[in-house]
Amino acid sequence: MQSMNKNGQEEVKTGTTTVALEYDSGVVLATEKRASMGYQVSGKNAKKVYEIDDGIGITTAGSVGDVQTVVRYMKAETNLFKYRKDRRMSPKTVASLMANILQGSKALPYMGLFILGGYNHEDEKGEIYQLDPAGGILGEDTFYATGSGSQIAYGLLEDGFREQMPRDEAVSLAIRSVKSASERDIASGNGFSVMVIDKEGCHVLEDEEVEQYLAK
Repeated sequence: MQSMNKNGQEEVKTGTTTVALEYDSGVVLATEKRASMGYQVSGKNAKKVYEIDDGIGITTAGSVGDVQTVVRYMKAETNLFKYRKDRRMSPKTVASLMANILQGSKALPYMGLFILGGYNHEDEKGEIYQLDPAGGILGEDTFYATGSGSQIAYGLLEDGFREQMPRDEAVSLAIRSVKSASERDIASGNGFSVMVIDKEGCHVLEDEEVEQYLAK
């Protein structure tokens, strides 16, 4: 479906399939790379996974301009907090701050869906939160999917997820979920972006590493 921005111009959408899941010592975030404008593929290497702070990242789905603006806000706010308090924000605190920013703009909302994942150093575990354009926040589940291919991704996540699964199993499940959605959803495709978050911080998998998981 085509969409217009405030200037009457057609927006670039990331269509998108994004997933996030917790594993025994962290979080996996995964997306594909296609950006679309109406029924046209406008980009084949769109960035949809961002590191917000040390040990905290988000996936994005929606209007490219809007989600990039939110990412810039969040990077600035987390950096300011570290400068003023000399400590990092917890994933839950970052999610709450992001929800407040989105809620404060709901009259002219940022058209995006977000999954925030991070490592809680105090509780020594990974955490994930899903946020909507109005600032709604969900944090009770251990996996989420957003975007046009999310229903397909959820099918694999529901079937394959288990509590306290090891890292490699979680990464493999995340990639397979996005791959399955990419094969059936026309707005998803063109490769994968995968970020693993643990007590050491955020690690983005190289294409070669992703291919190794796909070959298993």
